[in-house]
Amino acid sequence: MLFRTLLLLISTLTAVAQKGLTEIPVTIKDGWFTAKTISFDKYTTGDRKNGIDQSANLSFIKNPIDAFNFLLLCDTCKPGSKAHIQALYTPHIAFSERSLPSVLEHADANNKFFYIVIQAADSISGNWEMILRNMTYLDLNENKQAGILRSPQGEFKVTANNHFGIVNSYENIRYEFVFRKKVVAAVIPGNNPRVWLDLNNLKEEQRIIVAAAMAALLLR
Repeated sequence: MLFRTLLLLISTLTAVAQKGLTEIPVTIKDGWFTAKTISFDKYTTGDRKNGIDQSANLSFIKNPIDAFNFLLLCDTCKPGSKAHIQALYTPHIAFSERSLPSVLEHADANNKFFYIVIQAADSISGNWEMILRNMTYLDLNENKQAGILRSPQGEFKVTANNHFGIVNSYENIRYEFVFRKKVVAAVIPGNNPRVWLDLNNLKEEQRIIVAAAMAALLLR
């Protein structure tokens, strides 16, 4: 069993290297008298605040669950480079009148979606939304699509797998962001978070959006 696990880990690490991803250090600051913040690459999260502070963007969701919001800041980007993120959970039924990719449309009616809205200060990036479904063990074993990160400017497919954990478990779930059939970013939330980025093929305006989506997963 141990030998098989080691082989799986080695093959996974090799696959990651072949995808052109670079692992980025993640720093967590969580002091006694300060709010928890997370930093990676050029980005740092602001304070995580409970609730919704711009309800107009989420008016179609009647009963949001565990909602929170925060800012994503970039000190080394051009002036004004930041994004405001609102996140929550909601039942699948809330999206009954919205167009969804088939993987979400056919999700179980009781499936609780994780939903975020990203408002970038940069008008080029615009507003984005990410919708993720709860995954089964089989979904994770096969790295199936968990959801989508999208806007009128384009979209990323989001897959999820347990290749860094134990088969048939929710340990170390890794979310991968796929753009034009290429994995351009990945994140493992939890107590030991990890982040990867394709530093060569992500445009600056795409990078902050993907970073905002990963930050929401790290803070939820």
